[in-house]
Amino acid sequence: MSISRRVMLPVTMAAVTVVSGAGVASAGTSTADVAAPAPSAGNVSAAAAPGLGSAVVLGKTEIVFSSTSSHTDKALAARVIHCEMVFIGANHGAPHHSGHVPGTVNVRVRVTCTKPIRMIRGKIGLFSSHGSKIKAYSSVGRATAKGNAALVCRTGYYQGESAAQLTAPPGYSPPTVNIGAKTAKVHLKKC
Repeated sequence: MSISRRVMLPVTMAAVTVVSGAGVASAGTSTADVAAPAPSAGNVSAAAAPGLGSAVVLGKTEIVFSSTSSHTDKALAARVIHCEMVFIGANHGAPHHSGHVPGTVNVRVRVTCTKPIRMIRGKIGLFSSHGSKIKAYSSVGRATAKGNAALVCRTGYYQGESAAQLTAPPGYSPPTVNIGAKTAKVHLKKC
């Protein structure tokens, strides 16, 4: 049995480049495909990102914001902020039986940057052969943000996906970047 769905998590943009599985779109309000982030400005390390239904799993995605300082001090101009999205837990963060809420399956994600950034705004989805749950997560002026989505446990297939929009602090480029990742598809039973 497989999980059949086409899920788009909306990420509203204003005057930024939007990255999706189809390539790069222009500014405005758009939708970022959760499972298919493509490389963009900001050095996203997910080269040749997979599309929905792909066997390739992006359990971790990294980006780099570079300083735009024109100062002659090369150390100041070379400042960078590294950010990564990682699913939390055993088996590369794959959906699992919850240890905190018996009778549920959950998936957790964390976005971490080496320095505080202006904003992290994301959504995490848990998809199964019986339904789905999508939850928002965010932080403002911090270096981290976490998300969690859970469903009542039923024997079946589960997969987690997350997409986030990261907004750099002043003096860094690109000003905004989208990242996304997904877990492996797992079959859970013994609910």
